[in-house]
Amino acid sequence: MTVVETPPQRQPSQDELEALIEEARRRTRRRRLAYIGGALGVALAVGVALIIVVLMRVGSGTAVPKGFVALHSRGPVLHARLEDLNAQVKTVALADGSVKPTRVTREVWWNESTGLYRTVYRYDGVVIGDLVQDGCITPNRRICMPPAPFDLQVKGRGWPPKKHYARRVGTGTFRGRPVVWVEGLVSPGNGTHPLSGDQVGYDPVTHRPLVLRQIVRTGSGPRGIFSTTAVTLLPVLPGKQVTFAVPDGGAPRNADLKVAGFRKVSLDEAANVFGRTPLWLGPSYKGHHLRFIQSGREGSANGKNRGAGMVPVIRLDYGPFRLEEFGDERPLWLAGSLPSRKVFAAGWSTTLERDGVAVNVVGGLTRPFSPAEAAALARALRPAP
Repeated sequence: MTVVETPPQRQPSQDELEALIEEARRRTRRRRLAYIGGALGVALAVGVALIIVVLMRVGSGTAVPKGFVALHSRGPVLHARLEDLNAQVKTVALADGSVKPTRVTREVWWNESTGLYRTVYRYDGVVIGDLVQDGCITPNRRICMPPAPFDLQVKGRGWPPKKHYARRVGTGTFRGRPVVWVEGLVSPGNGTHPLSGDQVGYDPVTHRPLVLRQIVRTGSGPRGIFSTTAVTLLPVLPGKQVTFAVPDGGAPRNADLKVAGFRKVSLDEAANVFGRTPLWLGPSYKGHHLRFIQSGREGSANGKNRGAGMVPVIRLDYGPFRLEEFGDERPLWLAGSLPSRKVFAAGWSTTLERDGVAVNVVGGLTRPFSPAEAAALARALRPAP
């Protein structure tokens, strides 16, 4: 008998683990916005970041949050709803462990006169984020890029398709309705891309867009439809009905997560951060020891890349993953209240609410959380002593 010994694999150093944790955290933010905003490829194609703000309707009685200013829309406000049909978010019921796909939608308002647009993101109808972005890409605000689906005309993929920018590539059906497919060209007059393509499905009678999709023709990965987004155009709103609230300093074109004042604290000190006992998994969880606890403030950025909407946060670091906890004040990327006894498992992160505490678990250094792992972790959470 021949025995073959394999050399032991090198274990990552502590510095490497720290770097991996931070990369996983950044990756989670990107994935969250991608899932919320639609397919990852669509989000990357837009090439701009988002910042969360609040939109108020006249007469709603909603006050402008501290650190924000009201900006009134001018002229008509376009309105649409989009549904990401390829989202990788799962809803897990903690009562019985059942798992189902999460319906991921976004509702968009676009005001060309101000260059601002708002997006409300929902998981199964629950508001997860409420975002406004400055779509203007030049300092003098002469060039502004609208969000999908209002950018189709600008990109030449409107109806009829702009010559040398897009062309009809066939017919088909979407949700039982006939569509005419229009695909954008790589560059004016250069033809469709040999590897992938962005397509729009139009109603052949009304010429309204019904679906956006990305296709993959070849390459090392799977071929076929990469992402599909259903489109519903809603009635246009008069500008006087919509007011945006944006951070002092303006809504940025390239926002980022902002943190401030982080320091290590004890469990007793952590309980005073937002006035209630934090949740934890004990001194260790499945062999991963609690390394440290931090408190600080977390938010987003304004147009000058300064903090906006900063709220208290507690971090409990277990090495390969981290718990981020928020009390009554929530970060701007977590705008709504989460359902009780349910978990949203989005691969690299798990989000839930327990006893008035919102918990975002960031981890998955080598692979995403499975729905079962996310549920097990959620059930293990308990008030810290």
